Order: sequence, then structure tokens, then C-alpha cells
Amino acid sequence: MTIWKPSGKLLIGAQEITIDAPIINYTEGPKWNAASLYCQSVNGAHGCVQMAAEGGQLPWSPKVPRRSAKRYSSRPALRGGKWGEGERAPFEAVRPLIKQFVFHHDGCATSAMCFDVLQNERGFSCHFLIDNDGTIYQTLNLALMAFHAANANTNTIGVELCNRGDAKKEPNYYSGNRFGPQRSEKPCKINGHTYLAFDYTDEQYRSLAALSKALTGIFPNLPAEYPQKSPGVQTWDTMPESASAAFSGFIGHYHLTQRKWDPGYFDFADFCRKLRGDFCYVVWPEPPPKDTTVHRPIIPGTKSEVEAGSAKLFAMNEGKADAGFFPVGPWGESRLWHGGVHLTGEVGHPVFAPFPGRVVAVRMGPNTAVGSTNFVLLRHQLSLGERKVEFYTLYMHLGDEPTLKAAKPATWLESDGWKKGGTKFDNGVIGLDEAIEAGSVIGHVGTAGPDDLSRAQVHVELFSKSDLFPEGSIPSSPWKVIDGSGGGRFADASEIIGLIDSNSDGMLKREELAAFYGAGSAAGTRYFVTYNVSEWTYEPSWPESLKLPKDMADKKPDEIDAQYEEQIKPGLWWSGPVAQHAKLPPDGIVYHYHPVAFVSWFNVEMREAQAAAKKAGTNDFKRELALETPDGVTDDLNDVDGSSMKASTDVEVDPCNDQITLKELVEGFDAPECGAPTP
Repeated sequence: MTIWKPSGKLLIGAQEITIDAPIINYTEGPKWNAASLYCQSVNGAHGCVQMAAEGGQLPWSPKVPRRSAKRYSSRPALRGGKWGEGERAPFEAVRPLIKQFVFHHDGCATSAMCFDVLQNERGFSCHFLIDNDGTIYQTLNLALMAFHAANANTNTIGVELCNRGDAKKEPNYYSGNRFGPQRSEKPCKINGHTYLAFDYTDEQYRSLAALSKALTGIFPNLPAEYPQKSPGVQTWDTMPESASAAFSGFIGHYHLTQRKWDPGYFDFADFCRKLRGDFCYVVWPEPPPKDTTVHRPIIPGTKSEVEAGSAKLFAMNEGKADAGFFPVGPWGESRLWHGGVHLTGEVGHPVFAPFPGRVVAVRMGPNTAVGSTNFVLLRHQLSLGERKVEFYTLYMHLGDEPTLKAAKPATWLESDGWKKGGTKFDNGVIGLDEAIEAGSVIGHVGTAGPDDLSRAQVHVELFSKSDLFPEGSIPSSPWKVIDGSGGGRFADASEIIGLIDSNSDGMLKREELAAFYGAGSAAGTRYFVTYNVSEWTYEPSWPESLKLPKDMADKKPDEIDAQYEEQIKPGLWWSGPVAQHAKLPPDGIVYHYHPVAFVSWFNVEMREAQAAAKKAGTNDFKRELALETPDGVTDDLNDVDGSSMKASTDVEVDPCNDQITLKELVEGFDAPECGAPTP
């Protein structure tokens, strides 16, 4: 038996990428290439030669209805000829297309058997096969569309995990290592039917995790998320077609169709949790441990513990009662919108990513007249139950990371994108696209504020392009949207001003803000969602905006111009080009959430749902209730007609193709019209 040495080289369009996973691609080792139009022998004389001897039209077995000459197709977005069928497409053209990674089990003894049956005999394909020993075979360029998940093929990649599947039917399949190492058996309930499934090998789990981690880093629209029936609780049922089409992340074949039960027992929730890291507080709610290179402020497990930590963070902002409140009053005065909060700390203390995401923009450099204007912007894609939640977090007033020489530097500082210089924009902004785990260090606390208000602090902000939780979407949702999009830079919403404006003059002064927040009255504003223009945009014009309201009547125009140049302009970054790169609205009007309240509420929602599911025994599957696979449900080995793998729209096949030979199909000849004489 030949043992192939993995190279770790992954092929995506015209790009070859080396990743930390045991991959053998289709140009190496056995050279299993699903893009080849001919049968490829994987079992010596048996296989292709036997099929030919039986009179089969290569590469298809005569036992399987003939389909088309190809086991794959091009992705619609890459069609058009200039890149072939996509295999020569630029890496950057492929990256945004992939949004789902579909898991299958193949029902076979080895990956060689899977390739022989799935691709040689039946004319289907899958991008990856993972053998019993964890070896990963890439059989198709990721720019090409495999036939593995029917209607979901367009924007997915797929993996076949080698596994016989039904342990109820064949309990002794792995006994004595006949077909690979002995495996444990796991009950699972899929679409209401309890199966007894063979588990995967430790080597397969490790290889799949390494591959998945690399893929989430490569593809910006493939987050480490999974289908949920309630927040943080995996669904084991087929999703409605509209929900599965909108989903981004890791998904089982049974989530897409009731005809399949693969990948059988697979704990997507645990798998994705390990991929994305532990959800964290942004900074330590209490003095951090001495060794900050090891510890992170991980969100605790119970509702009361989560809220206790959050209360300390609220106090770090509101208890100081001097600057950076939400949703109004930067520097502790006026009705100016303020989309985030300032959390006080000590210079050099680490700042953490509360959720997994992607670093999309950074700015680093020396302090200005108002302290640090350095920032990191993250984009997040998460699931909360059945809702897809996409938002951004911003961390402003950070230290100059490249010169800090911190014990544990920011994760993105070691990324290829940063080392290569990223995409340069005006005002020192660098565009990146680098995946990071939850709990990653994304910067360190700097100083901010003019001289009289200068503090060691970090501005933390959370905003989205859409209303994340519209009325009725989440039971008992606390969020209340306040539309401030028509008021420009200044808040004019009575729901906000009326709470703080103690003398009812329609303006807010530092004393009023200090009294409101310092007295602990701000709890009523924490769940406001303000829809307004970001303070970081260049338009509408800051100088002109500041000269209009009565709030600034005591300032002369030249004083306002000077204030803009010295205190506001250095911090601005939201330009058209940056917005386009980061996928932000160019007008800067977004929904702002209190970041501490959001992180706390999101984690409580997950923990409460998980606790309820555990109490109800939702995912406690009982072995004694397991039955054999019901009629009409298959794994990939038994899916002979492939209707759950290839959609009729995947390739337009001329029904008259049976009138020409395979050689003519391969060489690109068109079939004649049915009944028409061949010229």
C-alpha cells in the first residue's frame, strides 16, 4: 500500500496556499481529480478497467444512469470564459463566494472507495475526502462547484468524512480493524428518528478542525457558526429552505434535505465553539491577573455571573461620570451623538475581541492633541438561534501597537495582511481582512481626551447596518430603536433628551450628564438602539454642523473651526473608500448598541437557552431507542441517483447528449437536435 505524504497545499482558483493541515491535493499522491473527465483508477485493475470491460461508458458505471460528461461545474459568479470554468480565477474573486461548509459521511470503508463510488461510478464530487487516519484529499479546486449538496452547491464547499454510518445495521463493521480502527457508537436524533451512528476517529476530528480553521481564515463569509433552534443550541432537523439558503457557516447534509442523515452524530456546537474561541469581556471587569499573557476575561457560565461582570464594566464608564457616555455626550457634554462608551483602565492593559470576527481596518501612530486616535475595527457574523446577526465592533484610543512591545501583542500584528502593508487609505487607515478568534488581544489601552479630560481609556462601540432584532424576532427583546437619522450630528430624540435634560431647556450640559450617569440612572438608556450618523464620518460637515444648533451659541465660528481641526478631524476615518472596503454604508448611518449591554445580553441569551435545553434533555439521545435507517433516507453511499447531491440546474445538459460519444462530449462537441440527421 502506497503511503502518500501530505504537502498541506490547498488549491483555490489560481492560488496555492499552504495551511497547517494534512492535505494531499489532486495534483499530488494518487491524483484524484474530480475535474478530470475520465475514470481514474484507485484500486488497480479493478475499477476503471473493469468498468470498461463491462461495456460501461467511461467514466460511468452501466449500473448508474448516465448524466453528463462532468462531475462538477463552474460557480455562476465565475462563469464567462476568461478564467476557464473558474480554476484559473484570481484568489480574491473566489474568496467572497463561499458561505457554507457542508459535512457528509460517505458510508464507505476508505476514502479510495468513496472516490471510486461517488466520483468514478456516479459522476458526483466533493471538494475534500478525509480518510480514517485523518489524511485529507482535495479532489476539486475550491473555485469549482462540486456535486454534493444539490441546491446548495453554488456557494458551498463539501467534505466526505470516511465513516460506514449506521452502527445499528452493521455493529461489527469495524471489529478487528477490518475496515479501519475500532470506533465508538453515538446515538443521535435527526428529523425525529434516532440513529446509532459510528463516531469519527480522533485523527479525523483533528484534521477537520485544522482544515476548518484555515478555511474560516481564508473565506470572509464563512464564520464558525452552525444551525441553531435556540441561541447556542444545535438543531438536528432539516432547516426550512429559506433559512438554509440564508445561513452562513458549518452545516450537515441533513440540515439541507430530509432525504439524508449524514454526517450522523456530529456536535456542531462544540466543534464551532472550539474554532471560534471563548466569548470574552472587552477588558477585565476587575484588575487583571499579573500574567496577562495566559488569562483572558472569559464570560462566565451563569446569568448572574455574566451580569455581575457587566455591572463592573458599566461602573468603569458611568461611575466616573466624566466622559464618553452612550448614546450622547462625548467628553461629557452636549447633545452630540456618541455611539460607544469609554472604559477606563491602565495604559497598556490588553483589549480583547468579545466575539470571533475579522479585522477589517486599523490605524496606528503617535498621539495627537486629543490623545490616541488609533483604532481597530472588527466585523462579526454570528447566529443567535435562527437569526443571522452581523455587526461591527470598534476600539478607539488604543496604544501604538507596533511600538508597544507588549508581552502579548495584538493577534493581527502577526498577520500576513499587516506585514504586507494592507490597503492604504487616507488619514493613516489600513484596510485588512484577517480572521481572529474570540478572546484574541486586539490592542492595548491608550489615552484619550484633551488635556483637562485626558484619561487612560478605550472607546468601545458596536453598530450594525440593519436592525438586528426587529420587533417580534426575539422573545422578550429589550432593544428599542430610536430613529435619529434626521437630526444630523445632534440627538433630538425626546426619549433621550427628556431623561437627561433636568432644566428642560432642550440642551445638555456637562453637569446634567454627570448627574444623570453618576446617579446610576443610565440603565434606561442601555437598551436603546440609536439609528444615526456615526461620529467618525467626514460628512455631514462637522464645522457646519457645529455652527447650527443653539448648544454651540457661546462659541465663535473660528473657535468651532479650531475645535474641529484639533479635536475632531484627527479621529475621523469613515470615508467612502474605507466604507467600501469594510462593507459599511457610505453615508455612515448605522444602528448603535451599547456594547457592554449587548455583550452581556447576547451571552445571557445563549446560556439561558443552553440551560433550558439541558434541563429538558433536548440533546440527550438514548441508545436503546435507536432504529435502523428508515426508508427514503440515505447516506451518500446509498444515494445512487444522487438527487440530494446534484441539482437539475447545476449544469444545463442537453437531453440529446446520449446521441454522441463520451469522447465527443469531452472534446466539446454539441449534440444534434433529437431526430435531426447528423451532418
